[in-house]
Amino acid sequence: MASFSFEEEALSKKLNLSSWARIAKYAFQRYWLLLIMFSLMLIITFHDGSFVPLLNRAIIQYQNAYNKELTILEVSLTHPCVIDAHLSDTGKLKKLFIHPGSSIENYDIEEIDKDGADMKVKLTFDYLNGQAELKDSKKTIYALSSNRGESWFFLSASHVKYLNCKRFKNK
Repeated sequence: MASFSFEEEALSKKLNLSSWARIAKYAFQRYWLLLIMFSLMLIITFHDGSFVPLLNRAIIQYQNAYNKELTILEVSLTHPCVIDAHLSDTGKLKKLFIHPGSSIENYDIEEIDKDGADMKVKLTFDYLNGQAELKDSKKTIYALSSNRGESWFFLSASHVKYLNCKRFKNK
């Protein structure tokens, strides 16, 4: 059996601030650039981070509407192009929102696509169908926003083909 010997790297016990002092001296000579960069960093951080709580709230609201069969709420959270595509056939439209015994749980965010104000988030849920003989599976649902994440609409992967309706601008 081989024997290994490990030696720890010799680290300095003192903190050397001399290089940081030179950097700080240079930076404070141009303090206005530092102020601008810091301000922009804060604005961008808060702006980009603000859509996450709004998305999470919308996902939970959609999940509750789906699981508790709150049809009117689920319809209001469904993308308008999906509703328009099924508007002529009311039987098919009703079928979209009636799913007794099935539920969606535990979502994962798979992809986030941003294009200006438009956002598209691919979500994967655990789909429980409520029937013992059928195997539970995954369900892909897309969350779409056209106003930088302030409001969200949802549609299943099978309804992506309906996104090019004239009434609602979306890419």
